[in-house]
Amino acid sequence: MVDLRAELSLINKHIRQHGREAGESILWYEFLPLGEGSTYNDIYDEGAPGPTGRSYLPGIVIPTIYVEEIEDEFTAKEEGRQPTQNIKVTMLYQDVLRSGLKDPWEYQPRLNDMLVYDGRYYRVNNYIVRGRAPSDVLVVVQGYEVYVEQDMMWDNVPVVATPTNRFPSTFPVVP
Repeated sequence: MVDLRAELSLINKHIRQHGREAGESILWYEFLPLGEGSTYNDIYDEGAPGPTGRSYLPGIVIPTIYVEEIEDEFTAKEEGRQPTQNIKVTMLYQDVLRSGLKDPWEYQPRLNDMLVYDGRYYRVNNYIVRGRAPSDVLVVVQGYEVYVEQDMMWDNVPVVATPTNRFPSTFPVVP
């Protein structure tokens, strides 16, 4: 008989080993709900002008299993179309839980959050918790690039102090 807890523990152990050797991370910003620090103009779909606007909690570093950057399929043209990159991030549920993210099993509060990867800001547009063996296993997040200087004029843009995504300084040792 297979013990699912032992199997999940072993899977997480090997994925974390991979993460230590060659992994990356994202910087996650939780949205402060309206009335708790954010103000928002529903008509214009932007933060309200003034000292407030949409606000975010300080960033949380979350290690990732896999990050896929999806380049815009259209090309930048002289007519003014601005390419917007998309992202798909896969993380271990236990890492998301340990990072301190509030209610990581719920998708609805996550849909106003932002993340930063490779110096680019992304809004979350899809948040999926996968697996049930015996607890949740993976979190898959999809997002689209935001140009903060254009799209967040009245908002409190999360500031990235230092880059969090670097290539490993050494290659893994192959036996």
